[in-house]
Amino acid sequence: MTTPFTPSTLTDRFVTEALRGLPARQRADIEAELRTLIADAIEDRLEAGTDAVAAEHTVLAELGAPRRLAARYSEKPTYLVGPDLYFDYVRVLTVLLSTVVPIWFLFSGIVTFVAGSSAGETVGVAVTGAIETAMSIAFFTTVIFAIIERTSAMRSRRTVVWDPASLPEVLDKRGYFTELVGGISFLVIIASVLIWLQTVGAVEGRDSALIGPIATELWTSGAFYIALFYAAVSISFHLFAYYTGWSVSNAMATIVLDVLFVVPAVWLTASGRLLNPDYFDAVGWPQGVGVVTAIVVVVVLLFSALDSIDAIVRATRKRRTR
Repeated sequence: MTTPFTPSTLTDRFVTEALRGLPARQRADIEAELRTLIADAIEDRLEAGTDAVAAEHTVLAELGAPRRLAARYSEKPTYLVGPDLYFDYVRVLTVLLSTVVPIWFLFSGIVTFVAGSSAGETVGVAVTGAIETAMSIAFFTTVIFAIIERTSAMRSRRTVVWDPASLPEVLDKRGYFTELVGGISFLVIIASVLIWLQTVGAVEGRDSALIGPIATELWTSGAFYIALFYAAVSISFHLFAYYTGWSVSNAMATIVLDVLFVVPAVWLTASGRLLNPDYFDAVGWPQGVGVVTAIVVVVVLLFSALDSIDAIVRATRKRRTR
């Protein structure tokens, strides 16, 4: 005997849609709870004199989309990174983007330039590499935190309890801001003096051509732009630290940047590739090449060491205030 077909009610359709995608072990309990909830709400409206069809439609409309309603009963999250992990996610992502990306930018720029590329090609490769690195970091960090969000065993390992004693001291940043402005101004002055000496301050060499203190081959190759890259990245690091406070990651990244700058700078200077001996001969100071070479090496090593030490001290000081 064939069982007669019974058309599904609006409630049946609502419950069926709500149960889609839910774990099988939860469906029976959630279905029973939803049907009870809907039946009680419909009964209340019927007692108030509402038509049965209208009462059912109104109750289901007030409950909202069935998938959204079912998500409240389910343990399955409907977001990539929830509120419990969101601030950890932002902190990790910020640290990675503010350290790895600038380091890769400077490193790829140096490698590309040393390989013989022009200044324009160097900038293009460095920018492209930095963007790709940033996108990769953002993607994989999000994927990792999304997996943690959906894995109860991994999420339950976050046993760190926030302690008010971990709040950092409210420090007066005006002094550091003054130092930051002073450092930027110093870099601008140095760059301006070098450009002036190489252009306006150029003297006539042996072949009647105008020459500056920087070796012509090095100047025309675009190495000066690499130095500007380093200055820009270094300034961005310090600006980031000014607004967010120094951290161990920021300090370590600063040290890496200093090393990436010091090694090629000292090598170029000590190997005689930085200065132009003809310029010093033309100004009547032939021994100036050795003197200026020694001064440049000492200044580069000194300032880089002070910058690294300052980063470590500030990061350590911040950890002690917690």
